Amino acid sequence: MADLSGSNVTSRVSNSTTGDETSLTIPVRVSLIFNITVNTITCPLTFLLNVLVIMAVKRRPRLQSKANILLACLAVTDALSGLVVQPAFIMWMTSKLLDMPGKSTIIAFVNSSARATFVCSSLHLMLVTFERLIAIKFTMQYPNIVTTQNIKVVVTSFWITTFSSEVTRFARDQYVFSNVLAALVLTSCVVFIAFSYVILYHETRRQEKKIKSQQLPKEEVERFAKESKALKTTVYVVGAVVLCFVPAAALLLISSLLKVSGAWMQIRLSSLYYVFTPAIRTCGLLNSLLNPLIYCWRQREMRKFVLSRFSAVHEVHPTA
Repeated sequence: MADLSGSNVTSRVSNSTTGDETSLTIPVRVSLIFNITVNTITCPLTFLLNVLVIMAVKRRPRLQSKANILLACLAVTDALSGLVVQPAFIMWMTSKLLDMPGKSTIIAFVNSSARATFVCSSLHLMLVTFERLIAIKFTMQYPNIVTTQNIKVVVTSFWITTFSSEVTRFARDQYVFSNVLAALVLTSCVVFIAFSYVILYHETRRQEKKIKSQQLPKEEVERFAKESKALKTTVYVVGAVVLCFVPAAALLLISSLLKVSGAWMQIRLSSLYYVFTPAIRTCGLLNSLLNPLIYCWRQREMRKFVLSRFSAVHEVHPTA
């Protein structure tokens, strides 16, 4: 993940002699307090909901389809976001707000952990999309390609690749390698998912026309309806990712403008850049909370499991 901390930009603002620095102190503090509050509230929910999704897939046989197993694997990365990335981000914003020492170390950890979970999530999204592509486009080959063993091998390789790149970055100070890997994964993810969904759209339309024009067996119609519902779930998940990371893409565009603009414009834009950076990071982190909500919305069995666990917690710890 790109460095959205704004540390370089902030130093330029602090070194400037304009009168805007003092006036921006209050907006910056308000931004930090607001984002600390939002992340503090959503952090435990993100972790808990994703853990419940994993538990639901593991304990309910009706939920143990290959598509749901892959969504559970994605939930692992989202749970880590709530367990590691968000708390570290809260710690960095708090240290910034209170002017505590060690801010550079904390933000380095935030960037590294956020990049690792982002790269791993992107790879999992590609795998989820690939599973839907095989299920709908290459139905006959599906049982031989999408197996539990193959899923374990691929997911394990994703985690090894992701974290080995971050370890290499810290051990050998190879920032370029880590950033290039993240950029390649993101680009590949976008291209693959876009290409796959074009194919899936045409295939589903063809199947729908075939069902309307021909008397197909009831089993085949039910299978297609089930696969289409799973496809819509993945579409919503991908859509949530795009929605949450649009602000980050806009931030990268602003960063590019800063490099080519003059000194006065750099100061003006960099001030706004630093004020809105925490909110943009928060928006990206909230994607890990949206995903389990989408799973529960789309799947009744999973929703029942999650709600039953919340009810059990409420019965054990009743409110006054």
